[in-house]
Amino acid sequence: MAVTLGKTQGVALVEWEASPAGDVIADALIALLMHAQSSAASIRLTSKPCRHPRAGDDTSDEEPSTKKSRQDSEDLTESRLRLIRDVLKDQFEKVEAVYEGNMGTYEITTDSGLESATVNEDGLLTCTAKVAFEDSTGSNAEITVECPDDKLASNVHECLRNIAKTLMPLQT
Repeated sequence: MAVTLGKTQGVALVEWEASPAGDVIADALIALLMHAQSSAASIRLTSKPCRHPRAGDDTSDEEPSTKKSRQDSEDLTESRLRLIRDVLKDQFEKVEAVYEGNMGTYEITTDSGLESATVNEDGLLTCTAKVAFEDSTGSNAEITVECPDDKLASNVHECLRNIAKTLMPLQT
């Protein structure tokens, strides 16, 4: 992604490679630029995260406990895994998911790929996909797909790779 400022007064040129992850980032960046245009004072660049208390947070100046930060990271990882399940359900009608720590196992049953000789008695094909995040940041995801139909396995793997890429934190 490239953002060019200054060639023309008041104009930002945003260029990116078309991909699900790139499109999401570009949409967010353009929304930020449009917001800055209408209210420049509301956007302030900083290298440190804000420490403002949020609704429901303890207002004390103490550092958050490791228990709370571990719980937050578990919630973040679980929300990523649930988002993956939701996207897979949009693509394939029947998706069963099991979550274990930072890993999600998805069993996808579909009538796609029926040119494969290995379908079950109902005429359906079942693929098993596993996504394991290395840590709570979501920066690395290991993806494995087991499916008797190579084309369907490739499509599922590519879908999961794009989702995981979209969920990665932005590189600064």
